[in-house]
Amino acid sequence: MTSPKLTDWTQQKERTSGFWLKLIRGLALLFPRWLVKPLLHPIILFYMPISGKQKAASRHYLNQVLGRPAGFWDTYKHFLWFATTILDRVYFLTNRIEPFEVEYTNLEAWQASMKKNPAQLYFGAHFGSLDAIRALSSDLYDIKIKVVLKVDQNETIVKLLNELNPEMETMVIPYNGLQTIFDIHDTIESEQSVAILKDRPVGQEATVKVRFFDDEMLIPIAGFKLAKRFDIPVTVFFGRFEGGNRYHVYSDALTFEPGASLQEMAQAYMDEVARQCCQSPYNWFNFYHYWLDDEDASK
Repeated sequence: MTSPKLTDWTQQKERTSGFWLKLIRGLALLFPRWLVKPLLHPIILFYMPISGKQKAASRHYLNQVLGRPAGFWDTYKHFLWFATTILDRVYFLTNRIEPFEVEYTNLEAWQASMKKNPAQLYFGAHFGSLDAIRALSSDLYDIKIKVVLKVDQNETIVKLLNELNPEMETMVIPYNGLQTIFDIHDTIESEQSVAILKDRPVGQEATVKVRFFDDEMLIPIAGFKLAKRFDIPVTVFFGRFEGGNRYHVYSDALTFEPGASLQEMAQAYMDEVARQCCQSPYNWFNFYHYWLDDEDASK
């Protein structure tokens, strides 16, 4: 099952100008974070008036997670936290993690699990910072995690950031339809872990309907099929930005009832995403029409 509106994010153009990205990247390489971060405010004020669809998606989500009508400053904060995580990618990719305060949940269990089973499936979301997880986890333990990424959707950002740390490019599995499944299989067979952001479908891939707050939405089922096929541990992971210079790296085993259906597995994952959103609402970075309208939800 697919939905034209749900897959609309793949047609959505990058809102981040190459000029602004190069400027922020250059300043971040030269100056400390506290000096560069204030520049995000004029950039956001520039983009908000021309980002109607993104603002509408932000308000739709925030209305539900906050339990009240979202105002201008709620949407502004949502955009600001997203922009901050992009800025922080420069520091994470250049291993300049000293400015950050990091809290971990289930760290010891995570390390023990990775030591016992170096090949795992990690299910994340477009939530917080994936680079925070990779940079901070590799500092604690020699963890090799390859990430499945639709590179061409964020080509400008990916290209500029890969220039900061060319090694990171080797840790990406580009989304390429069926070939991606073979690449994931080879990665797991080589005893490396694979991270998949499970909250967005790509193209015409198979999906399943799940509940997310007051909405129904579609998410891809390929990762859950892989979990069944390989019979390897599945971990949910989130790098929550918590304001200032604080990040919270959370990981936990995602367990399923014996014989669970793909829909039940998908709902268990989405329930955990919703729980994370309740704890830190401004980290959900899906600025597109991700929810099913009534006529689609009834199908």
